[in-house]
Amino acid sequence: METRLLRTFLVLARTGSFTEAAAELRVVQSTVSDQIRTLERELDLRLFDRLPRGTRLTDAGREVVAHARELLDSQRRLFDAARQDGAVAGEVTVGATESTCAYRLPGVVAALSQRHPDVHVHLSPAGTSAALAGVSRADAGLDAALVLEEAPATDHTLRPLGREPVELVAAPGHPAATGHHTWRDLADHSHFLLEEGCSYTDRVARELLAASPARPRIARFGSIEAARSCVEAGLGLSVLPRVAVAAHLAEGSLCRVTGPALPDVPLYLVTNRRRWPSPAVTTVVEAITEAAASW
Repeated sequence: METRLLRTFLVLARTGSFTEAAAELRVVQSTVSDQIRTLERELDLRLFDRLPRGTRLTDAGREVVAHARELLDSQRRLFDAARQDGAVAGEVTVGATESTCAYRLPGVVAALSQRHPDVHVHLSPAGTSAALAGVSRADAGLDAALVLEEAPATDHTLRPLGREPVELVAAPGHPAATGHHTWRDLADHSHFLLEEGCSYTDRVARELLAASPARPRIARFGSIEAARSCVEAGLGLSVLPRVAVAAHLAEGSLCRVTGPALPDVPLYLVTNRRRWPSPAVTTVVEAITEAAASW
């Protein structure tokens, strides 16, 4: 069996889409389809249910996922042991929040590409729950993740990287832009918060709901850009990582709202203690840890 079939299988298992798998593997979609059919024929199993909007692993497919990763990990260990030049090579996928992917990790990836040109890092934006699942599950394909809260121990190894400050922000002309405000005051305004599962925005939502006898107006977004744009338009308030709003605060399109103290959010790097960390994964983890010291 060709290992490329297993690689294609794992990418499709993670993405659930022939189109996305083909784009990630840089092949045409028909190649992905042909390779999956070949693998199913060799194993004499149906690995995926083909659905109108993508694919879903069958029970047999879920069983194959863990074995496929073990085989590819063994192959990777073999090649790493056989390399004579000592160069580090391989692909590493890191899951992280949108703000971390956009503002923290690009510099790390650029520096790594200079020092280790054969290490290819893929960034996958994901909330905390999705990132943790990605590190835990073989079919999700995350080698490491950065999360803005402490994760359950289970199979995870947590490495504290520091703390990420957050800011309560409004447009300069908004009524909350001046004065000092309590949670009760803030509950009178509209809020554009990141989607549920984001620890610090969930905490703010709880405070607002507890402070107001009537339900406050809270809209949830999966995108920092969408929430920030609503705030800049004067429609309400938001709580966002400082790194995502620093430039907007400096230029004056946003301003800080004075109110209840918002604690900095702990940032952790998460790996799976049950997985063998390849030299490429170890190199990326060390580079992120080193860079985080200056964040």
